[in-house]
Amino acid sequence: MRRLNSGDNVYKAFNLESTGYRAEWLSWLNHRDLKSLILDMKQGDHLCLIYEDEDEWLGVMVPFIRAGLEAGERCMYITSEHDAPHVRSVLSDDIPSLSEAEKSGQFIMVSASEVYTAGGVFDPQSMISFLEYEVRNALADGFSGLRATGEMTWILKGAPGSERIIEYEALLNDFFSENECIAICQYHRPRFKADIMKGVLLTHPLVLWNHSVYINPYYIDPDTLLSGGGDDVEVENWLKNMDRENRLIRTLENLEYIYESFINHNPNIVFLKDSRLRYIVVNRKFCDFVGMEPEEIIGKTDYDILDEEVARTCHDSDRNALRNGVSQTEEVVHGRVYDVHKFAVDLPDGTRGVGGYAVNVTSKRLYERELEMSRNNFMGVVEGSPGPIVIVNRNGEILYLNPAAEEYLSLTPGNIGMSLGVPLENSMQEIQVLSKDGSLKTAEMSVNPVTWESEEALLIRIHDITRLREYERSLRKSLKEKEVMLREIHHRVKNNLQIISSLLNLQKYCIKDERAAEVFTDSVNRVKSMAMIHEKLYQSESLADLPFSDYIVDLVSEIRSNYPEKRISVSYDMEDVHLDINRAIPAGLIVNEAVTNAMKHAFKSEGELIIRLFLREGRVHVEVEDDGPGLPADFDTDTGGSLGMDLMRNLAGQLDGELRISGDDGVRVSLIFPL
Repeated sequence: MRRLNSGDNVYKAFNLESTGYRAEWLSWLNHRDLKSLILDMKQGDHLCLIYEDEDEWLGVMVPFIRAGLEAGERCMYITSEHDAPHVRSVLSDDIPSLSEAEKSGQFIMVSASEVYTAGGVFDPQSMISFLEYEVRNALADGFSGLRATGEMTWILKGAPGSERIIEYEALLNDFFSENECIAICQYHRPRFKADIMKGVLLTHPLVLWNHSVYINPYYIDPDTLLSGGGDDVEVENWLKNMDRENRLIRTLENLEYIYESFINHNPNIVFLKDSRLRYIVVNRKFCDFVGMEPEEIIGKTDYDILDEEVARTCHDSDRNALRNGVSQTEEVVHGRVYDVHKFAVDLPDGTRGVGGYAVNVTSKRLYERELEMSRNNFMGVVEGSPGPIVIVNRNGEILYLNPAAEEYLSLTPGNIGMSLGVPLENSMQEIQVLSKDGSLKTAEMSVNPVTWESEEALLIRIHDITRLREYERSLRKSLKEKEVMLREIHHRVKNNLQIISSLLNLQKYCIKDERAAEVFTDSVNRVKSMAMIHEKLYQSESLADLPFSDYIVDLVSEIRSNYPEKRISVSYDMEDVHLDINRAIPAGLIVNEAVTNAMKHAFKSEGELIIRLFLREGRVHVEVEDDGPGLPADFDTDTGGSLGMDLMRNLAGQLDGELRISGDDGVRVSLIFPL
């Protein structure tokens, strides 16, 4: 078989440049049998019937006349070999309406002597004129055209002009191309000599013979035939036929090559069987499947090449395809699953075979099985979940409800397809749900994208938090009550400390000894420093801690008010540090002692006090620095000092902190403790 070379023009190889001939050839190939061709004849068609016997003659005439009557055409039958009564009788057997058609003028019969040899002479041009006249009459009488057929045995009688029959047949081709007429010329082959049949074949593009339709390769167009070329015209036509047949063979070879290449590269199993279910065509994939070569498979049945059980399954689906036109089955062979599609095929010999293809879907089925198992597991979890679960599409329409969702949302399976009626966001939302008893429930709703039955969807999980929210409200109420109580306690502690401070102050005025009165003043300041902490706590938003920087400012202001005769400026360098009460009281007392000592001893009349507060690496730094004369040279900062110094050291210990005191150029008290 010739294959396409890389330099071949595919259009030339397939003979596509001969579009007229090829288009006509392919159009007639579409007619699978003689009857379908006759039923599809159009105005302008001119065919030749060459028949061997009466059955072959009737096999064409009956469908030809019936089709014309059904198409609303006038049908004309010209008799010669058969007489009119015989034609009428045999046609009526298969066309019951023929008698009515003849009465109405739709079907007419005339003899050859009335038409072809009217006046005793055959004149081709007169015959053409007669046909033109009959076409006009048919159209005038309301018919869609003229359908004519004539028995040509009148030629054998040797009437003058009958030798011009080939000229007449050639003229007919021009006539039919311009008129609403369809015709079949009848030639009873055993009655005609070879030279006449040769002329018949030269003048008819399509020939009906032996119950089949043939494209006539020996046909010569009328202009060429009547040009007078004689034998030269025939030789030229033969040479064209040779070239055309050669190109057709090449085209068929290339089509066969492409066909074989196509099916052999198909990843699926492809096959074709005849009417006895024997293999006609198999592709490479099929050969690999059965482990045999094509020549070992062609002509064999499934029982010859497959296991009996598999062969029986294939045989049953073949029969089903022949019976119903198509068949689709899933068959398991050697542990692999195949999706098998089969269909009935009309074969060139007029029988019906079976074509088909098989797709290996083993991996797909395993995936589907795993997917189904996964889905069943998922559904088992979802169905049994005590929490409501809903699946909706992107439009919010319900696709699935688990039993808990039906109960919680007061829905039923009948609500599937309806809108859930809740704005859907890919985040946690809090929603209100009206229960069956009319009470309002609170729930958290989470939305996550999922795929549900091959559709993008959203999975909604609902968690009831009604009791949680009720508990939170109760807890907030309780906390509020405790906060009020705690503020009241701090307020009362502050008041009690104020009373103690006032009592000490009153007592101080009864003491004549200045040293003793000074001790009372220090005690009053210490009590006040603690009272201020409780005051700050019950006034602040949070009872857990207080802003220590604000407290220091207020404390220093209170201490300064005890020394109105001294002009002391205070500078603050403080960060926003918050302390709880357990750290604020000791730290506040230390600041109170440091500031009080500075007020007493550092300044005679004026001076500057610097206070710093900052947080570094989780530790609080408090510094009180003055610009006074400093400490005496023999003062021991670790052991020396008054009650105030001992108190600061003890309070620093309570804070797990470090107290540093330096007095070379003024006094600096530094307190460092963990937050």
